[in-house]
Amino acid sequence: MTDGPHERTAWDRHPNIAGPASTLLAIHDQFRAASRRIAFLIDRDSPDVGWVRHAFRPLATTLHHHHHAEEVMLFPMVLARTGTAPEQLVRDHQTLMDAIAAVEAALSDGDTTRARATIASFDEILIEHLAREEALVVPVLLGMTAREAWALLQG
Repeated sequence: MTDGPHERTAWDRHPNIAGPASTLLAIHDQFRAASRRIAFLIDRDSPDVGWVRHAFRPLATTLHHHHHAEEVMLFPMVLARTGTAPEQLVRDHQTLMDAIAAVEAALSDGDTTRARATIASFDEILIEHLAREEALVVPVLLGMTAREAWALLQG
């Protein structure tokens, strides 16, 4: 896991931040914000579960595509640069997909109590995964110029 805001501040000041590292961090920040929004929507008095389901769908779809892109482009680069396969991150992706399925099932059933619980679990899993992924991947990306990193990611 990351050391929190201190590490993020150091990353944001790194000379190689402009490029894939800042892009990844920005995308992850959007996932965090979207997850908080879903939690806010379900935690209201008498939430509209149909609306929450509608709001959750783009987050779930985007996460699926994001994970696929990471596994095809980013993780092989991390392996090549570090000699370490990010196996835990791949397992995390499956855990997240399972959590997404649980949220979708609870929202489809209209069970507000179950939806709150599955959304809280999803958020916890997501936040922990993003921190773990950033701790591994961002330093690798910062170890290259933006041009070098983009070239490796684009093949």
